[in-house]
Amino acid sequence: MSDTQEPVLFFGYPEEGEKFQHRHPLWPERFPNLARAIDMTFTRVQSMSEPADKFVYLHGRMCAEDFMEILLVCGNGYGAAGMKLLRSMYEHAVTLRYLHQHPEEVGPFMNYHWVQQYKLMKPILETFGNDVLPQETVAKVQRRYSEVKEDFMVTDCSRCETKRLNHTWSKLDFVSMAKRTGAMGTLIVPGYFLPLRHAHSTFGGLSERLEIANDRMEFQGETQPDMADQALATAHNCILDVLEVQKARFAIDGLEEQLQICLKDYLEIWVPDSKLLSQNEAPT
Repeated sequence: MSDTQEPVLFFGYPEEGEKFQHRHPLWPERFPNLARAIDMTFTRVQSMSEPADKFVYLHGRMCAEDFMEILLVCGNGYGAAGMKLLRSMYEHAVTLRYLHQHPEEVGPFMNYHWVQQYKLMKPILETFGNDVLPQETVAKVQRRYSEVKEDFMVTDCSRCETKRLNHTWSKLDFVSMAKRTGAMGTLIVPGYFLPLRHAHSTFGGLSERLEIANDRMEFQGETQPDMADQALATAHNCILDVLEVQKARFAIDGLEEQLQICLKDYLEIWVPDSKLLSQNEAPT
């Protein structure tokens, strides 16, 4: 490097990338197939008029971004970070699949935004004072919240018939929603329950980062390759379902064939002893 050239700061661990490639030698060769499918799906012009179409496209694009974030941290050995991001991606992917199947519920999903805005505004005003936000903003949030609030009231006590504001946009709990989506529901343990240990403050999440060395308890300062592989494998599964949803809703030219390649790649990377491969079949 010359004396006048500015130093470049890189973030990451090349040695962890080498270890990742050693664990998954097919990844460098096969990842371009997945990147091509993502590009075919989201880098295009799509005419959309229905709210459900717009939601499916944009929420799916967000899931693709989720996947790239997980790939980045897991490729550098950060398994716990991958788990935290996976918790979010899995919820996004389940919601995408569910609302694709139930487009009539896109409206409530969008309207709950004003409940969330109201819940956010209250602690802001309580913490920083009533004048911290423009009065027109406060009035708008209060008005829109009042307009949609009744749609999200649920029974709190069936005996006394009291109601409360629901904590989410759907009357289904998330686990029930995931199960109704079909294949995505089968990922509820690796995609939701296990990542929850790391997304929230739990003893399980802490204990997985501890080790006993020389009769002493220590925090593991090293990377977590096993956890990283588990998170990435589940995220890989999720992004394939996200692309399947896009294919089903928009009938994108060439995507069916590209997805078959990607599904075969997934099996060869993560489940090389799958009977589907031995039978020259791909999952549907």
